[in-house]
Amino acid sequence: MRRPTVTEARIKRHMRRLQRRATVATRTAAKTAHRAGLKTVAGHLRALGVDETTATGMAATLRKRISGGIDGFVRKDGVRRSCTRYTLGRVMGGLVTYRPRKDTYKAARVQLLALAA
Repeated sequence: MRRPTVTEARIKRHMRRLQRRATVATRTAAKTAHRAGLKTVAGHLRALGVDETTATGMAATLRKRISGGIDGFVRKDGVRRSCTRYTLGRVMGGLVTYRPRKDTYKAARVQLLALAA
């Protein structure tokens, strides 16, 4: 087996680099697509049209009803904080068993369940 020439070695090195970059780009795209569906409970509620205060209050109780989240991190005020991310299906499933006491939370729950139907 002969040694590759300097030119052949350089070409192979560049080909490996291009292949590695393509693989990383594929993985990054897959990760981004996967993460796009994962949000915190309050994040899902805000995305569905609930105001900030109501979403934060409802999320505290909903977290107790939902299981199977993925641990993650969020940056808030320049500080990295741990959080748990859920799919929209899990959040909507938790809303079915959620029994709020405040009138604003009840109205928001009815509105969200109407969106799901």
